[in-house]
Amino acid sequence: MIQIGEILKQVPFFRSLGRESIDFITEKLKFKQFKSNSTICKTGDPGDKMYIVLSGKVAVTATNGEILAHIGAGNYFGEMSLLTGEPRSATVNAAEDTETFVLEKDDFDVILEKYPSISIAMSKIMSQRLRDTNAVVSEKAKQIKSGAPAGPSGSLKDKHITEVIGFCESNSLTGTLEVTHESDTAVITYDKGVLQNIKLKNFNDDEALDQMMSWEDGQFIIKPKIISFEGSKDKQAEVTPAKKTGSILVINHSMVVRKVIEKNLSSLGHTVKTVDSITDGIASLKSLKPDVIISDFKYDEISGYEFCQQIRENSSNNSIPFIFITDSNIDSDVMKQLKTVANSAIVDSQDVNHMAATVEKMIG
Repeated sequence: MIQIGEILKQVPFFRSLGRESIDFITEKLKFKQFKSNSTICKTGDPGDKMYIVLSGKVAVTATNGEILAHIGAGNYFGEMSLLTGEPRSATVNAAEDTETFVLEKDDFDVILEKYPSISIAMSKIMSQRLRDTNAVVSEKAKQIKSGAPAGPSGSLKDKHITEVIGFCESNSLTGTLEVTHESDTAVITYDKGVLQNIKLKNFNDDEALDQMMSWEDGQFIIKPKIISFEGSKDKQAEVTPAKKTGSILVINHSMVVRKVIEKNLSSLGHTVKTVDSITDGIASLKSLKPDVIISDFKYDEISGYEFCQQIRENSSNNSIPFIFITDSNIDSDVMKQLKTVANSAIVDSQDVNHMAATVEKMIG
């Protein structure tokens, strides 16, 4: 009989835990069986579970059908997705009747809160993976001739679009990512890893991203911007002294908008926390005293104006500046109402530079 405690000790980020900690984690595991040839998870599924194989065997398969690996009793898979939350990059099928223990994200979050050292261990593993990736990119860059637009490229059958986008962000790309699917071509522009905009037909950024997420085949090519030494002295002379940084809470339903704001403000030294709902935003105020709140101008439950008033009813929050994120669809009456809010500003979601300048002005 496989000792589940011994299997957990084989997982790198559980390795340093003691017996009591392992027992606590074991209590969170759920038993689940899979018949031969059944699908356990597939490419694009939410990365919200980790699996430990007790008996049987599973096959890890790429989008092109190629079997990448077999995982047998005593091994595990899906562990990093618990921390990153990224969708599955491969499909896993039961190669034979298989028994597993499943650790779900909600339970994992409880474990992480009780044993924060796990997060540190996982971060080290992810950092090493990033260093390995950067080494590959660096080697690839040496092979690119000056002025040539070629960069890392490949097929969406081998790399899901979320992996490609994550690669561009983690490697601080300045340039473009071009993705072609059938007769459609999307061009994503990056500046130091910050997504600036997406051009795909007449879609806005969110619509374009949703469309691309459904692409299971096609080609991509990353085109880094060629950096020149010319004029570098002049540019250095333009650098302004470091400004005061602060803690920023961003509440917005759009993943693209949240990512763009977070990347931009983080690059300026600010501490940024992003959430996608009012409920999470209010919960964050209990542990975070933000210097500025960046809020959507409307939510499903209430308007941005009403949300601001609700927050400021609490005396400890009544002095927090608000920045309302708007778009071309905002109603004129809503705009007028937002302009009446004291200690606030209104910024278009596309104008990240204006937003950064407004944050720095509010922080002083």
